[in-house]
Formats: sequence, C-alpha cells, structure tokens
Amino acid sequence: MKPTFAETLRCPACLKEHGLRLHTMRVDEREVREGVLDCTACGATFPIHRGVPELLTQPPEHVLAEAAGLARFAEVMRDAGWDRDHIRRLPFVEDGYWYPQARSIHQLLTTIPFRAGDTILDVGSNTCWAASHFARRGLRAIALDIATAELQGLYTADYFIEDGSVFFERILGSMHEIPLASSSVDYVFCSQVMHHNDGGSLRRAFAEIFRVLRPGGRLLMVNETLKTVRDRRGVDTQTVLHTHKAEEFDGYEHAHWAWQYRWAATRAGFYTEVAEPHYRPFFGDAEIGHPPGASWLSVRLREAAFGLHRFALARRGYLVWLNDVWGGVSMNMIATKPSRYVVRHERLPAAVRIPLMVAAGSRLRWERHRGQDVPPRLSRTPEQAHARMRGAAEPAGDNSD
Repeated sequence: MKPTFAETLRCPACLKEHGLRLHTMRVDEREVREGVLDCTACGATFPIHRGVPELLTQPPEHVLAEAAGLARFAEVMRDAGWDRDHIRRLPFVEDGYWYPQARSIHQLLTTIPFRAGDTILDVGSNTCWAASHFARRGLRAIALDIATAELQGLYTADYFIEDGSVFFERILGSMHEIPLASSSVDYVFCSQVMHHNDGGSLRRAFAEIFRVLRPGGRLLMVNETLKTVRDRRGVDTQTVLHTHKAEEFDGYEHAHWAWQYRWAATRAGFYTEVAEPHYRPFFGDAEIGHPPGASWLSVRLREAAFGLHRFALARRGYLVWLNDVWGGVSMNMIATKPSRYVVRHERLPAAVRIPLMVAAGSRLRWERHRGQDVPPRLSRTPEQAHARMRGAAEPAGDNSD
C-alpha cells in the first residue's frame, strides 16, 4: 500500500475515520510491503503483509469458511493449470463462464463516464482482474476481498502490478464493514458478489456501499444471481472450472429477486436503474447473427424480432421478462447516491431516506427532461455508446431512464 492510503482508511474496531497510523517495516519501489497500522483512538493494531492491510475483524463464521474454501479452490485451479499468464488475460479467455464478465467490463468501460483519477472500489475482487482493468483506464482502483490466497484472493494482485504497468490498492476486509472513510470513493464495482448475502446482510452491504460513496457516486453491479418465476431457486453453484460445486468450497450462495436487489438498494438511499446485459445479442449487438443452416423463415423471424431492439419500450419489456419471468440472465444495476440531500446524513433512518431518494429521483428525471444530464444518462445500446465516445448526441428515440 502507498503510505498516503492510510489516510483513507477507517478503523474496523472502533470505526474511527482517518485515524490509522502507519509504521513501515519493508518498502519496495512501489509501496509499503510489510508494516503495521495502529488506531490513534482505540489502540487496535493491524498488520500489512505483501502490501495488503489486514482489516477483516471478527467476521461471521460463514465468511471465514468461504475464505478458507477459496484457498482450497486456488489449489484446484493450480492443479488444473491456471498460472500467472492465464490470470493476466482475464476476463478475455476462451471460456463460457468468462464471456459475460468480458462483455460486462467492456460495457462499463464504454458507457460509464469515468474520468482519470476517479476512485473505484472493487468489492469482492477475487483475482483482481477488474481492478487491474480500471487501473489501466487511469482510475485509482482499490480491491477489497475476504481472501488473500494467490489465484483466489488479493495476493493475486502481484501478478498485475509487479511489472510496474499498473498499481492499485488492496484491502482484506468485508463488504458489511468496509474499512474506508465515508464519502471516499466515486464508484463501487461488484461482479457476482452481492448474492453472497442473505436478506439481512444484503441490506447491510448496500448501506456500507452507500456510506463510502461520495454524493453523486455510483454502484456498478453486474452478473448477480436471480430468482425468476421459471427458476425460483436461482442459485448457480457452478464454479469457474465448471466441474466443482460451490458447496464443496463453502460458498455462501444465495439468489434474490430483481426487486429485492432494487429494494435493498433503495432502502440504503440509492436511486436505481436496471442495466441491460450486453452479452445478450438483443441488447449488446448491432447486428444479429444466424446459426448455420437456418431456414429462410427462421432468418426472417429472427431479424424481425431483433429489429425491435431499436425501441425503448421493447427493450424494457424484454428485460423485465428475462429478469423476472424467464431467466437466462443475471441482474445488472446502476445505483446512484443522490447528491442533493446527502452530505453528512448517511445515517438517516429508512423512513426518512426513502422519500428523500424518491424526491431526488424525480428531480433527476426532470433535469434530464430539460436536457441537463446530471448525472449523465447512461448509454444503453452499442450505437449510443459509440456516438457518445465520438462526442456526438445520443440517437433519438430512447430517452428512458
């Protein structure tokens, strides 16, 4: 960790912000590799090992079990041939599991108005592949996870930063008690992370993410497990290697309805928007492909159905159908922390926070209607993203939120 990073941290023992003092033991050309943090308020001490401050204190048993399971799974990956070069190529590898991850990170990097120097927290960073991509984009990335094991935890970050091409901070900590100061990050990213919560811990995780985001900041949540009418269980127990079940490694797997994710975020104070999964051709491709040997009628029907993707109402209806009824997709959501009423009032009760959030959302819609794009409207289609990147106006006909 960089010496200045200690100023951003929060003591996980007494929750004192900006109160951790750094004692350096070993430094290399990039960072403090070994050291100790002590709290000026409560006196608690926390070690730093391999550049990772260890700020995970008194976690629930299931968190400890899951971290141990990740270490065991790292051995399975090693035996299967996973190595440094394979990890560094993530998520752009020839593997069906990683295709939605690759499309999702590309979607965010081409549609979210990131600015160089923005701070982004990667919650549940695992192999740290996403943090490395954000760092290459010029963001100040922070990886947070409950495990450190190479191939399945924070020590994997060395694979990306040892050559000096990128750098990002790492923290051993929990999404339920994020050891960062309030209003200290611009974005929070999580991919296949929030479903590692039951109903109660899901609300706590959203509340903590809300706390650490600056007013106007955004949570970028992708690829979360969904319950649907067709599949009321919804839990995907397949692992990265597709040959082992999550139960073998104490994975704390859950699935929630789409409305449950949105309601938990709303209770925390967020204004939420469901994002479209660009790994589905209807939402993410400019042209439709056809399987070999498809009949003339099949081609015509597919083209007619795909042509509906130009219409906002059709896109919205199809997304509701997939998210709530049919399945086959994961939950993607952009949640914005309103900037109008949040300054130092993060601890407002839900009964007060929700009406304020609704008012902030209504104000946002009115401002967008007047063309004031604050915060900017997200690009929904590849065509919109391309137009925005070129500095052109968004294509007409999709003014939905």
